Amino acid sequence: MGCVGAPMVLVEKGTLHVRRANANAAVLFGLGLDAFEDLPMEDLVGREASILLSQIWSVAPIGVPGEPFLIRAMVQGQERVLMVQVTKLAIEGELVRLFTFTDAPPQGSVSLAGWQENVVSLLDWLPFGFEIASTDDQIQFANATFKALFGYTQDEIESIEDWWRLAYPDPQYREFARSHWHSSIEAARRENREMTPFDLNVMTASGTERRIQFRHRTIGNFNVNLYIDVTKERAYAEQLKALADTDPLTGILNRRRFFEEAEEIFSRAGSGRSMGVLMLDIDHFKSINDTHGHRAGDLVLMEFVRRCQEVARPDDRFARLGGEEFALLLTAGEPAAAGTLAERIRTAIHASPFDIEGTAIPLSVSIGATLADPSKEPFGSAILRADNALYEAKRTGRNRVVTINA
Repeated sequence: MGCVGAPMVLVEKGTLHVRRANANAAVLFGLGLDAFEDLPMEDLVGREASILLSQIWSVAPIGVPGEPFLIRAMVQGQERVLMVQVTKLAIEGELVRLFTFTDAPPQGSVSLAGWQENVVSLLDWLPFGFEIASTDDQIQFANATFKALFGYTQDEIESIEDWWRLAYPDPQYREFARSHWHSSIEAARRENREMTPFDLNVMTASGTERRIQFRHRTIGNFNVNLYIDVTKERAYAEQLKALADTDPLTGILNRRRFFEEAEEIFSRAGSGRSMGVLMLDIDHFKSINDTHGHRAGDLVLMEFVRRCQEVARPDDRFARLGGEEFALLLTAGEPAAAGTLAERIRTAIHASPFDIEGTAIPLSVSIGATLADPSKEPFGSAILRADNALYEAKRTGRNRVVTINA
């Protein structure tokens, strides 16, 4: 450092405190060499310049000076425009930063510094993370929102590999995120366009997972990346979807969503594959509401669904069509499968009374079952046949299964 003609200051990476300075730096800043030791960078160049220096990330590989930039520094009580280059150095295994200061070229430098300050202020004002990276994805500049959004410091993200490791701690999801990122960027570069935006779950430094929308554009020799926090918006959308698709009391599919899914499943099913359709109706449910109240009736419906779900298979579609009427769509490997499952459900409901807040309420269910071939009939005709079977089960005494096949 002593042999270099430009002012140079050696700085700790994490705290931006000065370790050493050369004689030219002492002349520039008007300090003795001893005064530099453990001196905050803010005291050396002023608060605004120090903030800008803290936003310059790992701009180049170790030992290689980064791109020069301008700062408007307070030097010996006067404003002065300086050109700065940052070099990462490894000294006895410790990474430090070497700041090299020179006077900015006089012609237009003050105006250029003003534009730079305005641009940085604008980027910090943006309500989303903004990042400039090299073409190999090494961060060069990150705005204040990026830091606030993710919480990671320059020390924690020394390279792009640190980002992948910290932001995506699950190895499988990390590989998915990395593959999606690179393939999306490559497609955008081939077509000279902005990358198609997509969402990923990102782990922040605080341990909180956020849903982030990624946007990217390659401009010249730089990658410009935008990070938009859509966590609340996506959660709200999921809640709206759940409200639109499920029964609010029991949590299973509602009538509209059940018919949509069932008709889609029927349309995709190949020939030779049978589908079982069940219609279920709780026997004498009105008397439960009349005798025990509507709260007890709601609890009965919830327990009824729980017992049915214990019998049904994970891929079956179970829905509340309204009131005490339910439907179940299932795949069946043999003609008797639908009837067999229906009988298991009937037994599970009738086997023991429902314990509703200390009151034992006996319950039974009538079930209509049918087996359908999706390649030969639409779902509508199958559900109608199951409904006719349900009517027959209720007409002939309830608490029974009646099967009617095509």
